[in-house]
Amino acid sequence: MNAVIILPTYNERENILTMLETITLVIKSIPQINFSILVADDLSPDGTKNAVLAFQKLHKNVYALSGKKEGLGKALLRGMAYAVETLHADILIQMDADRSHDPKVLPQFIEKLTNGYDFIVGSRYIKGGSIPENWGIHRKIYSVIGNTFVRFGLGKSQVHDWTGGYRAFHKSYFIKAKEIVSPYSGYVFQIAFLYASLENGARVGEVPIAFTDRKFGHSKIAPLEYILSIIKFVFVSRFRSLMRGAFPRFAVVGGIGFIINTIILEVVVYYGFHPAMGSGIGAEFAIISNFILNNAWTFKHKKISGLRTIPKFIQFNLAAFGGLLIQSSTVLFGTNITGRETYFFWYILGVSIGLFWNYIMYSRVVWKSK
Repeated sequence: MNAVIILPTYNERENILTMLETITLVIKSIPQINFSILVADDLSPDGTKNAVLAFQKLHKNVYALSGKKEGLGKALLRGMAYAVETLHADILIQMDADRSHDPKVLPQFIEKLTNGYDFIVGSRYIKGGSIPENWGIHRKIYSVIGNTFVRFGLGKSQVHDWTGGYRAFHKSYFIKAKEIVSPYSGYVFQIAFLYASLENGARVGEVPIAFTDRKFGHSKIAPLEYILSIIKFVFVSRFRSLMRGAFPRFAVVGGIGFIINTIILEVVVYYGFHPAMGSGIGAEFAIISNFILNNAWTFKHKKISGLRTIPKFIQFNLAAFGGLLIQSSTVLFGTNITGRETYFFWYILGVSIGLFWNYIMYSRVVWKSK
C-alpha cells in the first residue's frame, strides 16, 4: 500500500530539513506501508525547494513540486493530485512543515486508518491533545471558540478539531471532494475538505496531538480574513444542507400555518383585543395545521400513526410552546417599547425566530429517528 505525506511550504527553509529527517526516521517503523514524501512548495523565495532537492539526493522517496502562490488550499490540492496521479498513493497524509506537528504520532494515524476508519484527524481538543501554553489568551480563545462554532454550526459535533492540518485519509475522499473544494484557496480549505468527506460518508477517527508553536518563520494566517471566511462557509454550508433536507417542506407547511395565524391575529385585533392574545390563539390553530401537514408530508418517512398519534401531538404542542413563547414574548416586549401600532413588525420577527426553534424540536424530538 502506498502512502504519500504532503508538506505544503512557503518560506520554510529553516524548518523543512528537520521535518524531513524526523519523518524519514518515523516511517521506517511502519514497514507495511510504502511511504513517499512530497513537498508542495509555493515558489518560496527563501530557497525552500533547493533545500528539499539537496535532501532528495540521498532519499529517493522525497519529491518536490512547485506552483505559484495561491494559498494553502491550492497547494494541498496540487500536492494531492500529484500524489494520486503520479505517485499512485492509496493513502494521503498532510502535515504542517513548520514542525508544529510531531511525526512520531504518525503510526497511530496509520493504525486507525488500516482498522476501519476512512479519515483520521489529529485533534488538539480531545483527551491527550493540547495547544501551546505560550499562545496568548486571545489566540487560545479564537482557536477554541472557532472550532466550537464550526462543530455545532455545521452540525458535525463528532469531530473536535476542524482547523488543524494533521490528517490522513484514503485517496477516494480526495477524488470525491476535489471539485467541491477547489474554490477554497485559503485555510478554510481544511474545514471544507473535512466537511465534504463527512458528507461523502467518511468514518472519521481522531488521534490526540500536542500542537507546538513554530520556532522559525511566521504564521501565514490573516486572522480577520480567516474568521470571516469560516463564518461565511459555515452559514452557506448549513443553509445548503437544510435546503437538501426536509426544511423546504417544513417552510411551506410553516407558511400555511403563518397564514392561518395571521388571519386569526388580525380578526382578534380588529375586535379590540391585545395583539399578544391574537398571536397566541392563532398560533395554536397553526400548530394543529402544522402537525397534520408535517406528519403527512415533511416527515412522511417517519410518519406517526395509530396509538402514538395522541401522545405525539401532545409532545408536538409542548415542543411548539417554545416557539409560541418566543413569538408572543417578542410581540409583547416589542410593542411595549415602540407602541402597539408596530405589532406586525414584532410579530414577523417573533415568527422568524420561532421558525428555527420549531424545526430543531420537530426534527430531533417529535419525529426523532428510531
